Amino acid sequence: MLKRFLTVVLTLVVLLVGTASLFAAYPEKPVTVVVPYSAGGASDIMARLIAEFWKKYTGKDMVVTNVVGAEGAVAAQQMLTTRPDGYTVLWYHQAILGNYYLGVANIKWTDFTPACVVTKTARITAARADAPWKNLKEAIEDAKKNPKKYVYGAGAGGIAYLEYAPVEMAAPGAFRVVPNEGGDAQRITGLLGGHVDVVPLALVSAVQYIKNGQIKVLALHDDEPDPFIPDAPTSASLGLPELNFPMTNTFFFPPKTLPGIVSEFNKIIAKIVADPEFKKKLAEVAYATPFFKTGKDLEDFWKKQDAIYKKAAETVK
Repeated sequence: MLKRFLTVVLTLVVLLVGTASLFAAYPEKPVTVVVPYSAGGASDIMARLIAEFWKKYTGKDMVVTNVVGAEGAVAAQQMLTTRPDGYTVLWYHQAILGNYYLGVANIKWTDFTPACVVTKTARITAARADAPWKNLKEAIEDAKKNPKKYVYGAGAGGIAYLEYAPVEMAAPGAFRVVPNEGGDAQRITGLLGGHVDVVPLALVSAVQYIKNGQIKVLALHDDEPDPFIPDAPTSASLGLPELNFPMTNTFFFPPKTLPGIVSEFNKIIAKIVADPEFKKKLAEVAYATPFFKTGKDLEDFWKKQDAIYKKAAETVK
């Protein structure tokens, strides 16, 4: 009996030591990052920057591959059946929530093994510089008094479509809503051309127009100030807490990825986000800041975002 007990204990020790050694050696080969958008976009730029610093801290390559389609749903579906060995990871943001609640894809963020949220970029509500309002609250009050006078250029789907929901809740039917398909470039063209009066945008898309005085920021879609536009009114300060749509990119592993792999991956990413050179380059190329959360903090953040997107989708459906 004692001999059997000792044999079991020894086996467990060997397994534990072997497992610890496996994780300690991670990564032993290149890690592939799947970006569900085209090369050159904000998500792609940030992923490639992280890859640069991954090489610095691990000596191994991080290979970025772009899998485009259905606001990221094609890449997400592919990841669901990827081998959970820690060497393929998805770089995705809140579009996964928009897709799910708008019925584009039946894929939830909880279907994956979340590793860490890494970066944060602002989204805004914008108007032409000559618009008569200082902020979105004033625009909403004006629209209430003048129903259908002003045009809101919403997206045809996805996040830009859902960002209109809090405005609709605050002023039902006050704005005339038109779908601006094609993304920020088309919305900016429509805004500057006078075809629409208010649009939701990613900050990185609007920066040059803000700097040259063509566009003004009516609201920051967050409850915390953004360092790149510190004077922009937050949604919370305007009494629109539901207008909370920061773009935060998260690394998701395939389902059933071992906790030990996730832990080792996160340790490396933590070193990267703490690197002053990384922070500087992230600000320069993407107007983004490190936003690092793991474990329960990560889970709580995504649960909060999930609730916001669900409510928004119920409003606009």
